[in-house]
Amino acid sequence: MDLTTALFLLVAAGAAFIQGASGFAFALIASALWAWLIEPQVLAPTVVLTSLIGQLSSLVRVGGKARFAHAGPFLVGGVLGTPLGVMLLPLFDAGSFRLAIGFVLIVYCTLMLRRAALPHVSGGGRAADAGIGVHSGIMGGATGISGPPIVLWCAMRGWDKETQRATFQAFFVGILLVILAFQVAGGLVDARCLRLVAIAAVPIAVSSWLGNLAFGRLSQEGFQRLIMWLLLASGIALVAGSH
Repeated sequence: MDLTTALFLLVAAGAAFIQGASGFAFALIASALWAWLIEPQVLAPTVVLTSLIGQLSSLVRVGGKARFAHAGPFLVGGVLGTPLGVMLLPLFDAGSFRLAIGFVLIVYCTLMLRRAALPHVSGGGRAADAGIGVHSGIMGGATGISGPPIVLWCAMRGWDKETQRATFQAFFVGILLVILAFQVAGGLVDARCLRLVAIAAVPIAVSSWLGNLAFGRLSQEGFQRLIMWLLLASGIALVAGSH
């Protein structure tokens, strides 16, 4: 095994472990580190397919909580928002968009990490959830990172950690399938991409399972703090990628 392949698998395993523990962040970690190893046209579909493997592997841990009563409105909004984000991307400065979102995340998560509990949002119902899904979809289509809006919203809904995670993971699986369909239609999923996915599949599945074990040991408060730290990392990544 050459050094590039070893580093590729190491990143896959590390990202899958964090995804298994938190329910998200695979694409954030893998995109940032694999960009040094994989050409851009192969990177995007590889991240989508490997992230999908990790999500499906770790979703088993909280599958019983993944009811569409929670996830359905987010999915509807996300399916509408994702292609909209892709279409809007050429119309505005993507760097400024990333910078603005990243700055908001950094400030908000820093403040939340300094206080005892997140604010609780109980109003809005399914319409508000669908609206957050639209925002997540637009952000994903425009920046490649769709997680922050829905993850933060689920945390503020006051649901237990299993329900939060099952809800946004069901959303991510749906959105990844939509993005994958666009990529397949565009001819982006080629033989090299599929080879990389094939060699990473087992390490991702094993590391995701280990991450699930870590998730089981997290308290509700510990899970919320992990979410805030990962969202803070998302903000920093967006700001860094805006230049």
